[in-house]
Amino acid sequence: MGALIAGSRSALVGLAGTGGLRAVLIATGAVLATRLLGPHERGLMVIGSVTAGVAALLAGLGTGSALRARLPGAQGAARRDLIAAFSWWTVVAAGAAGLLSMLVSVLTAVLIDPALAAPAFLLAAFVNAAGAVALTQLPDVWYAGGRFAAGGGWAVVVAAAGTAGVLAGVLLGGTAWAALLAQGAAMAVAGVAQSARLRASGLGALRRLPGRRVLALPRAGARALGLTLGLVLALRVDRYAVGALTDPATVAVYALAVTVAGLPGLVPIAVGQVALREIAAGAGVGYLRRAVRRAVLWSAASALPVAAAGWLLVVPVFGPAFAGARPLLLALLLAGVAFAPFEVASRALLGRGRLGTAGALGLAGCVAALVLYPLLVALCGVPGAVLAGLVVAAGLSGAAWRLACRHVAVPAGTADPANKNHKKDAKVQSV
Repeated sequence: MGALIAGSRSALVGLAGTGGLRAVLIATGAVLATRLLGPHERGLMVIGSVTAGVAALLAGLGTGSALRARLPGAQGAARRDLIAAFSWWTVVAAGAAGLLSMLVSVLTAVLIDPALAAPAFLLAAFVNAAGAVALTQLPDVWYAGGRFAAGGGWAVVVAAAGTAGVLAGVLLGGTAWAALLAQGAAMAVAGVAQSARLRASGLGALRRLPGRRVLALPRAGARALGLTLGLVLALRVDRYAVGALTDPATVAVYALAVTVAGLPGLVPIAVGQVALREIAAGAGVGYLRRAVRRAVLWSAASALPVAAAGWLLVVPVFGPAFAGARPLLLALLLAGVAFAPFEVASRALLGRGRLGTAGALGLAGCVAALVLYPLLVALCGVPGAVLAGLVVAAGLSGAAWRLACRHVAVPAGTADPANKNHKKDAKVQSV
């Protein structure tokens, strides 16, 4: 037991460290783009990158969650089939994400800015979404195999490539579409290198596999897609609402506050990643309580220096046009602390195999976000987006905590009378 705890702590420290480095790299790219592109072009880039990220997660169809819930208990041929199915679906997801990103860009151009439907921007949207698949999809294989250091390390590599691409695109092209195109291409190249390493490590394979076996994984993962979709909308639909009801320059100011406020959220994410595997391996409610408490305390503690630094540096670094980001930052940091329990509790549900329950929770958050963000932004302007985020974060965290406590208390593999999705979840685990 001591070795297990030590291993968990080591994985947590490693994930927090690499997660912090990855976030710093992504934030660096955002800061450089904000500084060099100007509010309007930066606003367009924010909308394009958000669209690409959402498309990448949707195209994955929850296969990462399904893999992480099932691979730890799989052996022999079943394990090899899981890995091959995930590898094939990742290839499919890259193309599907690109097409979906183009479609959404065309639709949002009507509401926000015609430049989002320009041919060059659509090409950039496709490439950026395909590259985002490498950032969001591939680390799940490492985590599913218990190789947290490798997963975190490769996430850093892909983020570094994306940041270098942003810088190259801004300096050479000076436009939103050039930055998006260069960022996506760089992430795609890093993703190809990561895929080669996964194959060498036995965690990646594009071997022959019946189509029904490939499709079994997204069918299973789709039950958890509601969680992914809810999480994405809770964190990103705000920029769509702000863009549709204001202008791209205002989106740039708001996005700067969101980028800085996201830094303290790295610790809850790291705690949640480790908790998913520990719960899948049989950890109980006591472990869950400690993990949530740790996530909230560390998130709050790390928010204080971020708030101070952000307040002091925003105007000197970015200029008076971005002064409005300072009060937004303080409120967004509070929302981030409120969101910390969700980061852990929702992954605990996945670890216990309650994919259907987690999916239903995410869909509820999705509905709340789609209603609250446009409504409150229309009534209160940009502060309404912050208020909506706080309400959604607190609601999701409270619901996730109650559900996780109930289901984690039931030993893995046994029936839970309170879980209406139990039979379907059991099917998912046996696909």
